[in-house]
Order: sequence, then structure tokens, then C-alpha cells
Amino acid sequence: MRLLILTATLLLAATNYAQELKVKMEGVKIDFVADMQNTSGSVSGFVAKILFNTDDLASSVITGTVSVKTLETGNTKRDEHLKSADYFDAETYPTMSFTSGEIKLMGDHFEMIGKMKIKNIEREEKISFTFVDNIFSAECTIQAANYDLGSFAKKKPENTNVKISMSIPVE
Repeated sequence: MRLLILTATLLLAATNYAQELKVKMEGVKIDFVADMQNTSGSVSGFVAKILFNTDDLASSVITGTVSVKTLETGNTKRDEHLKSADYFDAETYPTMSFTSGEIKLMGDHFEMIGKMKIKNIEREEKISFTFVDNIFSAECTIQAANYDLGSFAKKKPENTNVKISMSIPVE
């Protein structure tokens, strides 16, 4: 009887923790639009660890990185310049990352607040997302000036908006 109670207790406790979800890499899409120059593009090389439980958001944690060297805007010269030390400095800082701190339900969507790291600068950012049919669909807006990115570093942050959209399928 004790073994049965112990087993039931362990199973019940396990259902309250977030489970790790496996990313379907072939379906990941991360796009951006830089308002200040109306430049759009994408980035890949996504690596993530996703522990997510809609019934226990406090135990949920989402971390992810992308490779700066995969940044593409459709213009080879511009891409090379963005990857150079003038902007993202891909040789010194090969990845950009995000680690959630808090995830909460906000009506029809979730919001996660965490640390975004671009180059050697780490800032708190907010990402809004939905989770429907095993797909995370997320959006956030960051300011290039806050991350010391090239010619935008000296501009007012509100004039350097970069909107990021993500679609991340999991199983």
C-alpha cells in the first residue's frame, strides 16, 4: 500500500512540472523588420531548450539562441556589413540569445519577460506569444540603439525599432 501511495504521489507531482518540448527544426522561422531602414530579413541556427506547462507557468523556462552568421536580408553586401564589427561583430559574438525569467498568461496570449543578449549587452525584453497546435508564435520589438548596433547606437532608441517574429513548432 505504501508503494502505491508513493507512486501516485510521484506521478501527481510530475504532472505539475513543465515538460521539455522538442523543436521541429525544419519548421522554425525567425524574421525581422528594422523600421529605421525598412529592412527585412531572417536569422537561423536556432537552438532552444523549452520547458513549458500551461498549467504551471512558474516551472516553465524557455531559452534560445540564433547564429549571427546566418543573418540574411537579401543583400549580400549589407549582410556582410551587418555581421562585421561595425554592427553585430559575428566573429566575436557568434550568437544572440534569450532566456525567460517570468512567463504569464495575458488573456488570449502569453508574455515572457527575460534577458536578451546581443553582443556583450544583456537587457530585459518582453516577448508576447501564443501556443496553438504545438506551435509557438511570438513577437517582440527591440531597439537597435540599446544594443550598440552600428550607426543606430547614437540614435534615440524609439527611432531604432526592430520587430522580430518567430514561429517555432514543437513535438
